[in-house]
Amino acid sequence: MEYPQIEVRTHTSEADAQAELQRKVREIVEATEKKEGPAEAIAWRERCRASVDHLRDSHARLTHRAKDAQLKLREATLRVDELWIADPVKPKGIGEATRSLEELDREWRAVTRAALRIAERKLPRAEIDLLFAEAEANFAMCVALREIAQERFRKTAEMMTEAAQHEGGIVFDPATTVSGRLFAQADDYDRRGTEHRRWADERKIAFDRLMRELDPSF
Repeated sequence: MEYPQIEVRTHTSEADAQAELQRKVREIVEATEKKEGPAEAIAWRERCRASVDHLRDSHARLTHRAKDAQLKLREATLRVDELWIADPVKPKGIGEATRSLEELDREWRAVTRAALRIAERKLPRAEIDLLFAEAEANFAMCVALREIAQERFRKTAEMMTEAAQHEGGIVFDPATTVSGRLFAQADDYDRRGTEHRRWADERKIAFDRLMRELDPSF
């Protein structure tokens, strides 16, 4: 004799059930991002990302300005040379030409120095901070989602206990439930957090080593 199987679903098709499951998980993840712990970590990550973006943009602009200043500096140098060649005793306009040359030289040196400081020090530090912040944001989401999943799992276990007492035993597959998907999502956040922290540690060690080579007092 074949016994009937009981399968309770809120949707008539497997595709609809999976779509609804994904929608619920997505809504919970989005709501979790707004909770205090994850929200603070995410805000720190976004501040770090904004800092990196700003430094990259500044470096690109300064590099372009340095090239432009260098071109103008060459032109000003040639102009001063030509004035001296034209009149080695008292060249006309040499004072203004020399002041312009000196001003362009100061600008080129300052802009080049600023671009170099970003490339060697400020941007690497900011990128390392972003990696650490990304790791913390992932870990915060991992912890929060696991807490939510555990609570949902506990409630489901309570309901299944009542059903098991009525029928004698029930099989439960967490992988097909919201709580199971949340546990999997939390594990993924944990994996990404571990990866970003490892990358941050590696970058920081390499950066500190380089800074000590450039500046023993670092």
